[in-house]
Amino acid sequence: GTAALHLSLKISGVEENTEVITQSLTFVATCNAIKYCGADPLFVDVSKETASLDSKSLKEFLLENCEIRDDGFSWNKISGKKIVACLPMHTFGLCADLDEIKKVCDEFNLVLIEDAAESLGSLYKNKHTGSMGQASALSFNGNKIITTGSGGMILTNDEEIASKARHIST
Repeated sequence: GTAALHLSLKISGVEENTEVITQSLTFVATCNAIKYCGADPLFVDVSKETASLDSKSLKEFLLENCEIRDDGFSWNKISGKKIVACLPMHTFGLCADLDEIKKVCDEFNLVLIEDAAESLGSLYKNKHTGSMGQASALSFNGNKIITTGSGGMILTNDEEIASKARHIST
């Protein structure tokens, strides 16, 4: 699952000296995948209702700490680094508020990547988790819904992203 997150981030443009927004309540694999790309995690609060990334906190963070520059990307005013992606994790299968998170990501030109490792089979407004972002990751670790002992899977509806993932993973 961590490798699936890592590849999802890498093919989405996360690289050294960039940043990725994720939630403060998460498993270490989420942050490890960000660091494997040479990027830094930015932590945003979680919702009391979902224990996943809070869309209001996400928007507040971006409004207070970021600027959209002429290149169209969001830049952290404090660190000076480009913020490339947003990585919510569906905690214990509880779905993040994906509609609102996606709106904020679109407004600030952030790639939405779902950490769906704990949410296989969960639905958000009759859509499976892992189907709203540009890419998402599932985990088959021993404590997950479907297990192979270890491993993971990248989900995407974008053929170009899928092709990049197949190329990089081999």
